[in-house]
Amino acid sequence: MKKPYQAPRHGIAILCLLLSAVTALSLTACKKMVDAEKSATEEAAPVVQQEPETTALSTDPLQFDTPNIPDDGTSEGYFSDVDSGVYIYKGMTLELSGASDSAAQDYSSAISEFKSACPDVTVYNMVIPTHTEYALPQRIIDSGVTTSSQSQNIKTVYSSYTADVKPINCYNTLSEHIGEYIYFNTDHHWTGLGAYYAYQAFCEQTGQTALDVSACTEHKIEGFEGSFFDTGSDLTPDTVSYWTLPYETRATCTVESGDEPYDTDIFIEGLEGVNAYITFIGGDSALFVEYNDNLNSGKKLAVIKESYGNAFVPWLTNNYDEVHVIDSRYFTGSLKDYLSKNGITEILFMNNIMSANNPFMVDGIREIF
Repeated sequence: MKKPYQAPRHGIAILCLLLSAVTALSLTACKKMVDAEKSATEEAAPVVQQEPETTALSTDPLQFDTPNIPDDGTSEGYFSDVDSGVYIYKGMTLELSGASDSAAQDYSSAISEFKSACPDVTVYNMVIPTHTEYALPQRIIDSGVTTSSQSQNIKTVYSSYTADVKPINCYNTLSEHIGEYIYFNTDHHWTGLGAYYAYQAFCEQTGQTALDVSACTEHKIEGFEGSFFDTGSDLTPDTVSYWTLPYETRATCTVESGDEPYDTDIFIEGLEGVNAYITFIGGDSALFVEYNDNLNSGKKLAVIKESYGNAFVPWLTNNYDEVHVIDSRYFTGSLKDYLSKNGITEILFMNNIMSANNPFMVDGIREIF
């Protein structure tokens, strides 16, 4: 019998603490990194499946198409009185990015170390830009709002690890859709639509066919007050959209390593308000496994992620029989042994740029190798 959904024991309280801790850490550490860098440089037809071609990527992952941010030339923003690392501009709460070449290179080294330890595993890596990169015009940046170039930092990541690691460039795909609702305005995450576009990029660059979103049924949860909702005034709550997939799926969740897994669903319905983002795979847990029993392709993928991955991984059930979703902050044990035990030969590391430049996050990834 399916166990009724229960919010993970670490729940919202721990999530908030984690966000606070990471934000405090990243704002302090990242500002130092930015300063250091400155001084140094002054319902539809059945979905057709296609086997992945992992020998070559279909686009150049080191070519970044930076977007032209619309600017009326007059709108001004302001720094949050609650969080100095958040800038409010045109109703959007934008987390200022602190990043450095040294931090990017350390993250790359960690991914390369895993590939070296698991030479028979295909290793992909995706670094996700945040809302700030696509919302803050150059005029505002030139006025003294300091934030790092995310395209340059991601390029440093992708050019610094060994050639046998395959970078996935979702930056350019997101750039093509900056006029759409791809990031929340009161939260630090991307929306389900933004995650879908990144999924399209993953499929394109791994030689697979992406699920057509028009074959899915959209559902909307209104009134989402995100993690930055209290950082500004007169902010409008967001809308969380998720899509019913055109095939049956099932899932199991292990909240903390060592717990017994329980049966659940990929989308947790009935959540609202501050909990709305937990609709995606029930939020963060040590291990969440998605199954598409009708696919029978023999393909399995592990995804090592933080919370940005939650809105992304449901789409992967179109392409893989099993998707093993591992949060490096809660998973304990050997990742290498887990892949071997479960017959997994493909792995995707995905982190937003703030996490990729956070030494504590990178050390946590290393600890589970």
